[in-house]
Amino acid sequence: MNLFGQISMGIDAALGLFGRRKPVNVMVSITDNCCSRCNYCQIPDQGRPDLSTAQWKDLFSQMSEAGTRRIGVWGGEPLMRNDITELCAYARELGMYVSLDSNGYILPAKPEILTNIDHLVLAYDGPEKAHDSNREEGSHAKVTRAMETASGKVRLWTITVLTRHNMNHLDHIMETALKYGFQTTFQSLHHNEKLGGDTSGMMPSDEEYRNVYRKLLTLKNNGAPVANSTRYLKSLAKWPDYSTTRLTEKFHGVKCRAGKMYCNIDADGKVYPCSLLIGLYPSSLNALDTGFQKAFNNTLELPCQACTASCYTEYNYLYSLQPGVALQWNRAVRETDRMMKANQHSIKHVVPGESSGNQHS
Repeated sequence: MNLFGQISMGIDAALGLFGRRKPVNVMVSITDNCCSRCNYCQIPDQGRPDLSTAQWKDLFSQMSEAGTRRIGVWGGEPLMRNDITELCAYARELGMYVSLDSNGYILPAKPEILTNIDHLVLAYDGPEKAHDSNREEGSHAKVTRAMETASGKVRLWTITVLTRHNMNHLDHIMETALKYGFQTTFQSLHHNEKLGGDTSGMMPSDEEYRNVYRKLLTLKNNGAPVANSTRYLKSLAKWPDYSTTRLTEKFHGVKCRAGKMYCNIDADGKVYPCSLLIGLYPSSLNALDTGFQKAFNNTLELPCQACTASCYTEYNYLYSLQPGVALQWNRAVRETDRMMKANQHSIKHVVPGESSGNQHS
């Protein structure tokens, strides 16, 4: 997002603190379909049919009219849709900043997506054994190829779901980030009971989670490529019970801004305050029936005020105008751009016939 967009979103946040509601940031679950079967996720099991290209374009237009400045496209696996590049390009034509989450499997076959989004977030859970244990056999090799495809061509971040399999591999993740030129983000297991899989064998103890967040804080303070804010890391290190992902009381020092500044639209068109409430928010309306604005207006009442999800906690800080968090996120984006340019330079100087990354069969 350029400087004008950042200033505009800051103004939106300021007006939001005075009571104005505006969906400046919309998470778009664009499909249930996925080419992976991660152990902690059962989103693909919902098996609902995709909305059409025309339906999503209409919804994007309605979001733009409602004041949306950013969309975060996720799923399922967004690249499973044959029209995903067209949809992302359309959203950008409307003036929205487009971030896309992906497991990376299909990215080498669809490199054109990279010029039609602003930000790519790859799911990366560490070295091969840890990553494949969290997800499925062979997934590490696929996300590595995706890193090779995207490196130096788009703002690139990763999201790591912290489990017993990878909590002791933070240094490896940092080394990989420096190799491919990306910033890292981290979160604990947090899918709700409708979307999450069986995590009983993956969940670290409360003390193990606290130690991981303390180490991440140390790494960030020492200059490692960690995009999460120090405030988020400090707060998560104090979370009372990591098996409980949501609290009814304020915990992170700010109120939840879901339903006021951001929301989630699900693959069937239903609008929720956030993705943690998908299937658990009986009053949700379908934007296909009511229009996006009315569906968003119906997301005001919240059953919780804090959660362990990194994105929503950081959004709550940003939309509460916490200057330290805003400065750190701005710095992370600028550092991402620096790393991207550095990798562009290295790619140009690869000797023909050689690879700048790993070779895979």
